[in-house]
Amino acid sequence: MKKILRYIILFSFSIVTANLIWQNFYFQQIPWTIVKVAIILTIFELLLKPIIKILLIPINILTLGLFRIVIDTLGLYLAVFFIADFQIGNIYISQYNYHVNNFWAYLLSSFTVGTILYIYNSILHKSKPKK
Repeated sequence: MKKILRYIILFSFSIVTANLIWQNFYFQQIPWTIVKVAIILTIFELLLKPIIKILLIPINILTLGLFRIVIDTLGLYLAVFFIADFQIGNIYISQYNYHVNNFWAYLLSSFTVGTILYIYNSILHKSKPKK
């Protein structure tokens, strides 16, 4: 139960931080929608992702592990599919006048959320005192 709650909190902070970076997540009811998205991503991370990884081992080996990013993108697709209050828009990089659309916006957002989740998770593990 602690692990599930920790992931929900970490995903919530990761979603908010990624939204501050790209500004492409759209929420209707901000606090509740973020929690619902975090719950969906936690369920995906802890239950579905290990099963999908096992089923797609050959593809993952052929791509040298890069297909894991696409698997993470499925989690965001699930969140958008199940939660009507949550949408992911296109990413506009104004410095280069460049648009990232459709699947690539999901992929970049998923990569950003995953990286931020990893950073937050590593910060939590480093702050625990050793026995």
